[in-house]
Amino acid sequence: MNENNHGGNKEITLKRLVISAAFSAMITTAIASFYPAGRPIDEVTSLTFAESYGWVFSQSLLLASIACACGVMSALFSPRFGLILGSGLILSLPWIYLADVLAFTWIGERFLSATMAHIVKSLLPALSLHVTQGAMIQASFSLLISMLFTVVVFSIAKLIANRWENSKDSITAFTGFMVLFGLAVVFSVHPMLKWTVIRRDMELASSRHPFCAFHLVGFRGVGLSARDDSASPESRLRALSTFTALQKREGEMLGIEVSDANQKNVGSEKFPQKVIVVVVECLRPEAVSPELMPNLFAFSKRSILLRQHFSGGNSTCLGMFSLLTGLESIWFHRKVNEQPIFNKILRQAGFQLAFFGGQTDWRVYDMDGFVNDRQYDHFIIEDPDLPQTDLNAVQRTLSFINTSTPDQGKGGESQNRVPSLALDSDCRAAICYLYGTHSSFRYSDPDYQVFLPEAEEGLLISNSPELKDQFYNRYKNSLRSMDDILTPLLRDDCLVIITGDHGEPFLDDGTASHGTRLSKYQNMTPAVIYYPGVEPEVRESPTFHGDLLPTLLAGLGISVKQPDVFDGVDLTSVDDNYLNQRLFVTGNFMDATSLLVGPWTLDKNLPFGYRVVHDIYRWQAGYLNPVDSLGYETNTSFDDGSKYYKKWFRQRFRETFPEEASEMVLFRQCLRARYAEVRLAALSIAATVDQPSDELIRLIQERISDEDEEVRKQAKEITIKISREQDWLSLFN
Repeated sequence: MNENNHGGNKEITLKRLVISAAFSAMITTAIASFYPAGRPIDEVTSLTFAESYGWVFSQSLLLASIACACGVMSALFSPRFGLILGSGLILSLPWIYLADVLAFTWIGERFLSATMAHIVKSLLPALSLHVTQGAMIQASFSLLISMLFTVVVFSIAKLIANRWENSKDSITAFTGFMVLFGLAVVFSVHPMLKWTVIRRDMELASSRHPFCAFHLVGFRGVGLSARDDSASPESRLRALSTFTALQKREGEMLGIEVSDANQKNVGSEKFPQKVIVVVVECLRPEAVSPELMPNLFAFSKRSILLRQHFSGGNSTCLGMFSLLTGLESIWFHRKVNEQPIFNKILRQAGFQLAFFGGQTDWRVYDMDGFVNDRQYDHFIIEDPDLPQTDLNAVQRTLSFINTSTPDQGKGGESQNRVPSLALDSDCRAAICYLYGTHSSFRYSDPDYQVFLPEAEEGLLISNSPELKDQFYNRYKNSLRSMDDILTPLLRDDCLVIITGDHGEPFLDDGTASHGTRLSKYQNMTPAVIYYPGVEPEVRESPTFHGDLLPTLLAGLGISVKQPDVFDGVDLTSVDDNYLNQRLFVTGNFMDATSLLVGPWTLDKNLPFGYRVVHDIYRWQAGYLNPVDSLGYETNTSFDDGSKYYKKWFRQRFRETFPEEASEMVLFRQCLRARYAEVRLAALSIAATVDQPSDELIRLIQERISDEDEEVRKQAKEITIKISREQDWLSLFN
């Protein structure tokens, strides 16, 4: 067997690695220079034209040199292994960098990050449902090209290395490596002399710099991390110690009832008997305008128009939850998820309920607790076949409101499983969920192609800054179509609410997809509220989805026995001064963070909001940092976020945020708590403690005889784990 063909010759192997490193650096530089298009490198740094491109080439060379050095060191012991390892590291660099550029444009996070790992591990199956056939073809073609290009470079490196080795006057592989490294050093000298300025330039345009992709230099980010594995046990225990207050509030939510004194209002001539709630996907605040949605705009002139309105979060699940409960999305994973207050109260008041929509992925995104056939008298959803499924949803809504039985429709799901007390009632409430304005905005009727040029449908288009305006035109054209589709629902004889489930960024905040960042472009959406006799007005004070249900109930003449349950308020009973001073949070889909909105939000001289983490599912609570309207961390001398977070907590849970107790005191309280849920969560937190103290071990062992079976099982597993770890440590001592 020819040893040279398998990297047996060390010198040829080393030369192949050096040549591959040179090619890798050139490819990485080309990606940084030309993709994505838009502002070139020399316009986003303080360097000259030549210095800008030289600096990017230097970064690429240094990264390739590091990968090459790993291969070289391995090749000294095993040429074959060194060739495989070195080539793999070297030739993967440009493709990791390209993936990073795409990921950062998509979600504002690096490809090599915990957020991306979370997406791959937990969210990819759900997100894959929204990938179109054209996008799959484009992605597959890009992957194939990358693989072929890698094979070609690998083959060319082998060919050049053989000729290099056979050349009479050839330099050694080590000399070639030093030449590459020397070039990297030469091109980096001037940037290093201006490092403070250059580093700031790199942070603001991180997709142009390979160092940022590999975390060698930071980037303009959202601020502190809020992952469970990075949260201190003390922070998590502090959140868990508030369980009693949480339990009390949750009990009020689950026990909410209609006030008997107001039953006579339902169905009377004084109040409307029909309710239509229209939820439009990805509805940005500017959509309610004569240019984009003229019919809705005209309707808003006779209604209450909320211009500074926030969804419950930047995703459908958080927005719909807040809309149907009147609560902030921090409660999403609690029991109220399966007992939506909207359904419970209206059913008690004698309303028939219906849900019609052009999407079926409710279970995938954990919304099947409050969007399912058990919650409604009539429930029909269909897989998107746009625009027909949206037209179907509108027509079924009209049929239901007009008291006829809606058609089941081809491919739809419908059940009347709930033994409603109001099947003969004329009081009806329908939710109509319209999907056509969701990416990739697939309406293609020429009558609605008003804004041109319009981008073609595909996976990578929204990630291209040079096509931003074309993709935004595609969205605006879908709004024109949606405006005509929903117009029959803008009725004078009903209480009508039209809103979005969340907003949508078009690289406005540095991302190309909702659910990725706490920003005004993702978390804000308009809302229009109409009922017969409403006093038309435009509200410019901050409002949110939690306000819509209390306002709807007031418009129907319905009051509840526990009015303090809602996080939102009846907007017709409060003035702008109240709204401008209050606090509420809007959530993030990607993690447990929320944006704290308050008096500072509309003041351009203050932060747009404060990032906090208040997770009552995995238990974590605390203040993080201020952010601007794009969701980026902002430095400000007015950073009072911690104070406002504690104020918000006191208002929501009616007690002071716990801060004084030590970690061990908190463990003692939580592991001996009354509720099994608290003890179980405390055990999970205890399992993350490195080298637990003797007292903590004793507290865990106490739970082995706990009355709850799940707690006993968990305590035994943790005790065994600690025992094994101690045995291992004793071997090394």
